[in-house]
Formats: sequence, structure tokens, C-alpha cells
Amino acid sequence: MDIPREADRHGIDIDRIARLAADQTRRRVSVGDIMAAMGNGGTLMLTLLFALPNAVPALPGTSTILGLPLLFLTVQLARDMTPRVPWWIARQSVRRTDFAVIVERLRALFSLADGLSSPRLGAFAGARAVRFAGGLGIVLSMVLILPLPLVNVPIGVALVLMALGGLRADGLLMALGMTAGVGSLAFSAIVIAGLVKIGSHVVAPLHF
Repeated sequence: MDIPREADRHGIDIDRIARLAADQTRRRVSVGDIMAAMGNGGTLMLTLLFALPNAVPALPGTSTILGLPLLFLTVQLARDMTPRVPWWIARQSVRRTDFAVIVERLRALFSLADGLSSPRLGAFAGARAVRFAGGLGIVLSMVLILPLPLVNVPIGVALVLMALGGLRADGLLMALGMTAGVGSLAFSAIVIAGLVKIGSHVVAPLHF
């Protein structure tokens, strides 16, 4: 399977993370393990890897665990920095079997992108657009960390589209991701407003 061009430039070898996912001596895989296996991989690639599990329904708490590294990665994406996270985030982990599913989804996504994606609309895929996507990603990641229902999938999809668009210099994917990101924030605001309204109805009868 072909790896996107930026992945090649940064020496990312998907087989390295595949071997990590297949290591049956491990029960869990930490964020630090994943980043070490990726080597000096690009921030976009790491953003894609951590965003992908949020693009589908997942177990409660998954979005928080993966949202933390996403927050730091999107900050670095906005500032064009080398990817790194604090030690306390690097120690966070997921089950190895769950990580293996993520890697297979990543392979499938690249295979799909090979047929559907190509460099286009350069104005939406250049360095400035990537930094803007990083800024939007910071806000999306902050919302993702919150224990809110229903919001992780649209946010995850937006982050995946932006990261994949940046990796493949596909301005159409990047623009779709940005649009989805803004829509996700609007949807999140509606969810928060709904929760506040429900909470007020629950608390109101308790007042004397």
C-alpha cells in the first residue's frame, strides 16, 4: 500500500505501528509507544492517527484519552512545530486490540484515498491552510475532551478530513474538513445548550 507523500518525507512506516499493534506481549499501547513507533513522523500524520478512532462510535472515555494528544498536536500544527506531548499524556494508553483496529482503519483509509484523493485546490492545502486547520483543530480538540454525548463522531470526521487533506495536498478534503469542523462546533453548542436546559429542569424542583 502506498503511503501519502508527506508520510514518505518524514519517514513514517505504517508497518512499524502495525508491528506495535500486533505485539501480543502487550496488553495496552501508550501514546508514547505510538509516537516512538512513528519516529519523526509529521504532525498531520499523528493527528490523523489519533483523530480516526473518534470518527466512529467508540467506548465512553476514548475521546478524552485521544483528545488530549490531539490538543497538543493541533497546537503544534498551528505553529508548524515538531510533534511532542507531555510525559503525562505519553503515559495514557489504549488496549492493544483496540489500537490494532485503528491501524487497520488507517490502512483502509489510505487505500480509499488513493482512489478518491489527489492534489487540487492548492489555496486550501498550503502551509497557511494547514496552520488555520491547526487553529480550528485546537478548538475541536478542546470540545472533544469534554464529556459530551454525540459530538465525538462529527469532530473526529472533521479532523480526519483536514489531516488527510493536508497529507495529500488535497484542498477539497481540507475545505470539507474545515466546513465540517465549523458545523461540529455549532452542533456541540446545541448539545451543550440542551444539557444546560435539562440540568436546569432537574435542579429547579430542588430549590425551596
